[in-house]
Amino acid sequence: MIAPPKPPAHDELEALIKEARQRQLRRRLLGAAGVAIAAALGLGVYGLVTGGRPDRLAQQSANGGHASASLCRAAQLSASAGWQGATQSMLGGAGITNASGTVCSLPAGRPAVRITWQGRLLSVRQRGPSPAFPPGKALRVLEPGATATIYLQWWNYCGPAVDLKVPPVVYLRFGNRLVVRAPGSEHNWGVPYCNAPRAASTLFVSGPRVSR
Repeated sequence: MIAPPKPPAHDELEALIKEARQRQLRRRLLGAAGVAIAAALGLGVYGLVTGGRPDRLAQQSANGGHASASLCRAAQLSASAGWQGATQSMLGGAGITNASGTVCSLPAGRPAVRITWQGRLLSVRQRGPSPAFPPGKALRVLEPGATATIYLQWWNYCGPAVDLKVPPVVYLRFGNRLVVRAPGSEHNWGVPYCNAPRAASTLFVSGPRVSR
């Protein structure tokens, strides 16, 4: 007959309890660090597309009390784009500002996005929103001076080399009605790592949003 295992001695039990508490503390610290990193990343994207000026963002919902606002025209809008490195991708977006004195509405849905560098169109496959995007309500109706944000995350570029001293230009096409040109802003750009040479370069795109 096999004897039952002996319970651990008092000193051994104290050591086991101490080790378990340390593991639990490490898990809590790692979880808190993950939340902090996600929040910082969201704020970084926010600063890239708004120039660090929160007053540029509209603080209204998608309709904003102007459900009948006419569609925006390209001449009414100004835009700029920017992104920065984030876990081997490029994360950022394009800000679209109503530069006119009249309320207008962006067409529904996500825009089709093209990236050109020195006049050359880059081969990029588009997908829907990325989990890395910060939260934000949909925003289509723009008051004068208000800005909507299109978040972008770009993965796996293995195409021809680009001159990083020259900013890219991002084109946002909303259906067949509106194309918005968003030049690169200042020095916030680059290309993502080439992680899979045989795979497509992929761009994740959100619809127009307002950050809170």
